[in-house]
Amino acid sequence: MNSTGINSKVSHVILTCCLLFMPYFLFSQKDTTVFNEVTIKANHLKVEQHTTLNENQIDQLAPHDLGSLLQYINGITIKNYGGIGGMKTLSHRGLGGEHTQLIIDGLPISNPQNGQTNLANIQLNNVEEVGLSHQNTDQLIPVSGLVKGSSVQLKTFDQQFSPHHLSVRSSLTMGSFGQKEGSIGLKKGGQKTFVSFTGGYRTYDGDYPYELKFGNETQKVFRRNNALQDYNLSLGAGLKWRKDKTSHQLKFSGKRSAIDQELPGAVILYNNMAQETLKSENTSAGLNYGIINKKFALKAFAQYSKRFIHYNDPTYLNTAGFLDNQYTTNSFISGFHVRYNWNKFTFHAGNDFGYDALESSRNLGKPVRNSNTAMLKVGYQAKYFNIESNLFSQTFEDRNSTQTHREVYHKIHPQLSFSTSDSLFKNLQLFVWYKPSSRAPSFNELYYSQVGNKSLVPEESSQLNIGSRYIKTFKKVEFSIQGNIFKNLVSNKIIALPTQNLFVWSIQNIGKVDVLGGDIHFNVNMKLNKNWKFNIQSGVSYQKAIDVSDEDSPTYSHQIAYTPALTGNAMASVFYKKAGLHFTGLYIGERYSLNENVSGNRLDPYMVFDVSANYSFKLKEKQQLKLHVGIKNLGDTSYNFIKYYVMPGRNLFIKLSYEFN
Repeated sequence: MNSTGINSKVSHVILTCCLLFMPYFLFSQKDTTVFNEVTIKANHLKVEQHTTLNENQIDQLAPHDLGSLLQYINGITIKNYGGIGGMKTLSHRGLGGEHTQLIIDGLPISNPQNGQTNLANIQLNNVEEVGLSHQNTDQLIPVSGLVKGSSVQLKTFDQQFSPHHLSVRSSLTMGSFGQKEGSIGLKKGGQKTFVSFTGGYRTYDGDYPYELKFGNETQKVFRRNNALQDYNLSLGAGLKWRKDKTSHQLKFSGKRSAIDQELPGAVILYNNMAQETLKSENTSAGLNYGIINKKFALKAFAQYSKRFIHYNDPTYLNTAGFLDNQYTTNSFISGFHVRYNWNKFTFHAGNDFGYDALESSRNLGKPVRNSNTAMLKVGYQAKYFNIESNLFSQTFEDRNSTQTHREVYHKIHPQLSFSTSDSLFKNLQLFVWYKPSSRAPSFNELYYSQVGNKSLVPEESSQLNIGSRYIKTFKKVEFSIQGNIFKNLVSNKIIALPTQNLFVWSIQNIGKVDVLGGDIHFNVNMKLNKNWKFNIQSGVSYQKAIDVSDEDSPTYSHQIAYTPALTGNAMASVFYKKAGLHFTGLYIGERYSLNENVSGNRLDPYMVFDVSANYSFKLKEKQQLKLHVGIKNLGDTSYNFIKYYVMPGRNLFIKLSYEFN
């Protein structure tokens, strides 16, 4: 890889940005404006089904990326293809990653080329909150995220107003297998204005050892062609003002990232010499505008993004003797979401429009997609319950001028939710919701050479959830427990079937999946005295996701590939003054590499433990230095989530962070 090029670019960009932004750090102003997104009425507290990991929890887990973090949220399964930089995609309650919308600072993130976002490419040094939302929410998020099966929402340091006039954060991390990471974040402003800059850079050799079996013998070898380096830069700005009892908010964000990595591929006997590389560049710019008063609230957004991918395999066995593919995707999305409160009723309306265009060195033509999602919603808050009714309209128009292809899909999705209030049960809430949605086929599924099927229609899913949540506070203890039972159905599922050989496949809408499951999660916070605190949270999820496409198929009623029936996680922390000790555990049950559940496709369950400790040093007023050290995979477990994609064994890290507020 060309490390000189990336290092030179990073140095110049960081230096330029620091010089440009330096004048803003020399002045300050006071402000008391507050911009609230959600209004809670009197004694009618609506506990939304929203799982959140805050900044402290993210710091305690010390994840390499977003994919590593999300595996600690109940119901999410991360398909992990390796360590740092290894591709990570998610599945939520048996639904593919295409049914989950990623939203960063109110802007939806998507990848129309392959339908999923690689969560390994999203670093967390500037992320302050990560949440998973199952049901509809009163928050004014994009309606394209509300209509999907679930949404993952991130809030970052560089896009939040702050009570501090100047905030600085930086970190340096070093770890096993050549891990080196550095980040910096600067924010000037307060609760009325802010200007921010964040940047990060990391490298990783990835030459970790693993065990490879040859008959009855086991040989220790090292992962090869697994190096990675990347950088990311973000600029942000925000402005708030108030006029006639109405608050206004305007935010700007600009982001740039580049990743240069080697692809080790699957571990295959007698072939450990993979030479594939992948380079990707992402650039985006977005605007967010919000307005709110006592009865009315609106948020509007617009975002442009450009994604470039370059895949190279110098040893590919074809007539040219190599494979060199390049893809460029240009995307634009804009939308609005408005909310109006009238007595006990809440009315919502919104619409998102998206445009995506793909250019490729492959024989894909020039695919273009127009998508539109519209929403109407009515909520009624009575004394003892809350009920909401939604109506979504999803439209996809796909065309490819080179291949003279044009298809239009339109679907209406009604959604309904019901929950009790704390006036009925003081510490207990019961809720039920029904949620259908669709996901469009990706450009690869429609047009990829020798594979694509231009007649594909979107997958359709429906979810039914029944759950409860109990919250109780004692003198020194806060306790909460939440449980769900869910039933999901997927029709028109897009699946790949081999035809001539394992290199030529047929993509068809013949799949059906039936998912039945449940999860339970509890959290305990205990404050023994002013010096000692204790926290423990744990969750277990069970899902029976079976193929019901064809009764005559050998895979009928079998668990779908790479979907473990049982998963569990646990986190425990002990705090003494400014020191903390943290334990985490992750359990992944047995799963199968193909839909046919035979012994040859079975992958063993595994459990991984991590331990870490941190200590905070107060340097001066408003300044803090934090040291964090830890061991991941404490038991040196040999495991792989995806067959033949081995994971790293025991590894260490040390992180030094500085904060000024």
